Amino acid sequence: MMEKTCFIMMYALLSGVYAQTNISGSPTRVDSSSTAAPAHPPVPSITLVPLPSQFSDVAKSAVECWDSHISYTFSSDFLRSQLDSSEFWTSTTYATPITETDYYTQTLEDCTTSYPGLTTLCDKFPRASSCILQCTQKGTSISTRFFTDSGTGSWYRPTWSTEIEQLPKPTCTVAADLSHQCSRLAEAYDWRTSHIPDGNTVWYVPPRCDVFLPPPATKRCSFKADSYEAYYWPTPKPSDPNAFCSPNATAPPATPTIPGRPNTAVVSGFTLTSPYVYHILHNATVFSFAGRASPIDGGPIESLWSVSSAAPTMTLSQASSSLLSLKEECHRPSPHGARRCTWSYDPDFRIQDMLTVRASAYYTTSDGVGSTICQSYYHPRIGLPLNEIASQNGVEEGCDWTSKPSGGLTIIGKDILSVGGFTSSDYHVVTATGVPSPGSKTTLTSVATPTGEN
Repeated sequence: MMEKTCFIMMYALLSGVYAQTNISGSPTRVDSSSTAAPAHPPVPSITLVPLPSQFSDVAKSAVECWDSHISYTFSSDFLRSQLDSSEFWTSTTYATPITETDYYTQTLEDCTTSYPGLTTLCDKFPRASSCILQCTQKGTSISTRFFTDSGTGSWYRPTWSTEIEQLPKPTCTVAADLSHQCSRLAEAYDWRTSHIPDGNTVWYVPPRCDVFLPPPATKRCSFKADSYEAYYWPTPKPSDPNAFCSPNATAPPATPTIPGRPNTAVVSGFTLTSPYVYHILHNATVFSFAGRASPIDGGPIESLWSVSSAAPTMTLSQASSSLLSLKEECHRPSPHGARRCTWSYDPDFRIQDMLTVRASAYYTTSDGVGSTICQSYYHPRIGLPLNEIASQNGVEEGCDWTSKPSGGLTIIGKDILSVGGFTSSDYHVVTATGVPSPGSKTTLTSVATPTGEN
């Protein structure tokens, strides 16, 4: 007998891995004997428990629709149980086993890192504006694996199995979600399942609609914004060049144009007053928790939210000493336990870190301490108090803030909005030129000297 060889080419995008499989051998088959499955018995008829007069307010069409779903489920479940007992495994044996050989080729690379702008400041840590990894191919590595296949098999399904798909499936809707009729049907379902006669094998499918569960007395809210940026007033540089490394160093206060009166600037209609930091939240939306939608069958409960406030821009002004930095700490309780993470926040966020980050802010854990600080790798998170956002913008005060399951910005701790994904280009210094920083989403229309108010 002439041996036949079959070649199958496969490509895998896994770290540059290329895989090729060769299959050789005789595909001659010897089929095992099999017995055709018998026909199934007829689907039994069922009798449903009628509802008492206390449910006379429920529409007759709703009950009939519900009953049709129960009958359909009973019939399809019966046929599936018959199919499970009628299926059998049929096997095929190869006269000559098939040998499968897998070849895996992986690219080998040499990688180096360059450090543009490398320097060392008074803190003795090497730092660069970025750390750029560059790799070149230096060769390939090939590995081989062998497998032997002596046969195959498949499940035999009787011809009548198509009857399951041919059953007429009800298309009616018992009641609208969150409606009073759905709540009444939920009560009817409880009554029916508690009055099933002995020996009854019918499983009562719950009415397929969601019952409304009202919200708690305590008001709950959530917040979402599409993007974030900030404006801040510059402060003079310290005269001591080593002040960057002093843990107690503070920047000298800014000098107002007119002593004793703050400087102001107008950005997109908002007046910014020195020396405060102004957080700008674009396309901001406040949601109110409206209750929950609960399926009668006990499935996943969905939270319901309604939009209570929306604005193209919401702002938050803070003193620079009040800016909260967020830190995530993760650990495993045991070597094989799940990884658990907690958030903490402290009023030690410094805008200057966006330009030249402190080592204490860059190395949040002991891992990697001593390696080069890559300024472009610094991705901080800032915490914004939501109650202050609500108060300053006149929206939903006195809320318990929580994260919506559908996404948006994360809310942690006690009503703290976690904001990340920003860079130094999102922090704009207010200058006397009247020109906004490059990349700003707002418009600096004017910069004014004192407002004349004390």
